[in-house]
Amino acid sequence: MQSKLLLNVLVAGILLFGWVTAFASNSPGTWWDGSPWQNDERGFHWYPDPNQPKDEQEAETPAPPPPAYKEMKTLEDVRKEIERLKNIAILDPTEENVLTWLEANNWVMDKSSVFADTARRVAWANPHVDYNNRQTTVNTALSDYRSDRREDFKKNIADLSANHGIFFFYRSDCRFCHQQAPILKLLEAKYGIKVMAVSMDGGPMPNFADAVPDNGISYVVSNGQGVTTVPAIFLVKRETRESMPIGTGILAAEEIVERIWILTQTKPGDEF
Repeated sequence: MQSKLLLNVLVAGILLFGWVTAFASNSPGTWWDGSPWQNDERGFHWYPDPNQPKDEQEAETPAPPPPAYKEMKTLEDVRKEIERLKNIAILDPTEENVLTWLEANNWVMDKSSVFADTARRVAWANPHVDYNNRQTTVNTALSDYRSDRREDFKKNIADLSANHGIFFFYRSDCRFCHQQAPILKLLEAKYGIKVMAVSMDGGPMPNFADAVPDNGISYVVSNGQGVTTVPAIFLVKRETRESMPIGTGILAAEEIVERIWILTQTKPGDEF
C-alpha cells in the first residue's frame, strides 16, 4: 500500500514537472511566466532580485528623440540644441553638418529680428515704454540737453568746493598721470575746488609742487581697497572723509564735472 502511494506521488511529480516545463517553454518569456527550474538566476522568490539586470523583455522603452529645434518651447532648449549642432559641425565639419548648423543659426536670427522689429513697433505705439521719451538718443537733442545742464554742473562743483576736495593719485613714471595733472590744475583754478595730489611712488608731478607721498591715504580714501590703477580721482568730503570714486584713466575737465554732478545730485537711473 505504501509502495503504491509512493509510486503515485512520483508519477504525479513527473507529470507536474512536465507540465511546468511545457508551460515555461510556451511562455512569452517574462519574469512572471518563467520557472526557477529553467533559469538558474531567477531564484525561488516571488519577486526579481533588484540587484540583477532586467531581462531584455523587461527593458525600459527607449526615450523618444528630442523634438526638432523649430518645435521646442523654451529658449534654453533651443540654445542647447543650437550649441549641440555647432559642436557637431566643428568636430566633424562635413558640408551636411555645417549646413545644418547654419540653417538652425539663421532660424534663430530670423526669430530675433522679428522680435526686435515687433518691439520697436510696440514702443512707437505705446509712449510709456518708449525709452526715447525718457532720454533722447538724437545727437542734436542730446547736445542741447547737455548744454542746458552744463550750467548746473558748474554751479554744483562750485558749491561743493566749500566742503569737498579732489584727491589725485598718480605715479611719477605714468605718462597718463602727467597728462591728467594739468587738466586737474585747470579745474582747480576754474571752479575753486582744492586738488590734493598723492604720489604712489614718492616721485614728483609737475603742476603739483605740494604733492605728498602716499602714507596710507589711498586706503582711507578707497575705503580700504587701495589704489591699484592710476591716474585715479576721488571726491572727498572734508568733515566726514566720505569719498566717491570719480574714475581712473585720463578724464576731461567737463567729464569730471559731469560725473561729480551725477554722483552728488542724482540717483541711479535718473540720467538714463
